[in-house]
Amino acid sequence: MDYFLLFAALGVVLLVNVAEKSVERERRRVSERAPTGGGHNLSHYELAYLSGGPRRAINTALAVLARAGAVRVSRGSQVTAVHGARPSPVPIEQAVLDALAARPGGYRAGELRRELETHPALVGLAGDLQARGLIVPEEAFGTAWRRRKLQKAAVGVAAGFALLVVALAAAGLAAEDPVFLGVLFFAAIALFSGLAALARQRRRLRNVLTREGHEVLRSARGHHPRGVSDQSSLALAVGIPVALYGLQDAGDQSLCDELSAGDPGGDCAGACGTYGGGDGSTFGSDSSGGFGGMDFGGGSSGCGSSGCGGSSSSCGSSCGGGGSSCGGSS
Repeated sequence: MDYFLLFAALGVVLLVNVAEKSVERERRRVSERAPTGGGHNLSHYELAYLSGGPRRAINTALAVLARAGAVRVSRGSQVTAVHGARPSPVPIEQAVLDALAARPGGYRAGELRRELETHPALVGLAGDLQARGLIVPEEAFGTAWRRRKLQKAAVGVAAGFALLVVALAAAGLAAEDPVFLGVLFFAAIALFSGLAALARQRRRLRNVLTREGHEVLRSARGHHPRGVSDQSSLALAVGIPVALYGLQDAGDQSLCDELSAGDPGGDCAGACGTYGGGDGSTFGSDSSGGFGGMDFGGGSSGCGSSGCGGSSSSCGSSCGGGGSSCGGSS
């Protein structure tokens, strides 16, 4: 019986492994298409969305507007409009101003992010990035999510088998010899590796940047190293650093602290936001170790010494001497 259980345990390990590989193959098929090689001239808000989704884009707008004196962030993370602030030509900035104007007492920063995360300005930003092939359409992972249901079933089998082995051991029906210890070992491996794989694929399927999206984000971060900012415009001095690296790079620690106050997802210390809040899609890094998509965490992509006109402008010049456009894919 011990040998039968050992072969069964090995079979469960194999089942869990095959189930994850099936999900991973489909995920890679969708998200890891080769880059087109074309340049992408992205605004700082588009880079923010790539790097941290709606949350990072809204944080970038708040930081830019606060530094411009159009909004005030007070103690307790309360955001209010400054009387007489001029309208902004940038849709996401105007969305912030409109929301604050409609609520004289203002919003706490977390409330404002939740209010705006599905605003047409953010939806349009996502649509443009999707059209450029930088983020994966939500429905594209449908097959992978269905395969993940089969992966869940495989982990359920592993859990059931582990319980059976423990019950047999408790009832004294299995011999206490090295073979049964092997059964226990492989049963545990199947269960815990299966649970880890479920969590891993759940995270990867929410990492919605395409391979090209990651290339663009890496390129932008290469052109705008952390800690180096161009003070010629708000877009370069504030917008790009916050877009690419988070509120902690806004150049104002008190602003960072207040915008993150009381928010478990706050990125003042470098944590990244989530799409749709809570457990939503993530952008900006690839936890899978390859290409694939994390926290919506990275302007107009200004390059080197080229300047951008203002907080709403994007760089029209090429980066370096190679002629690739700002934030372009390498």
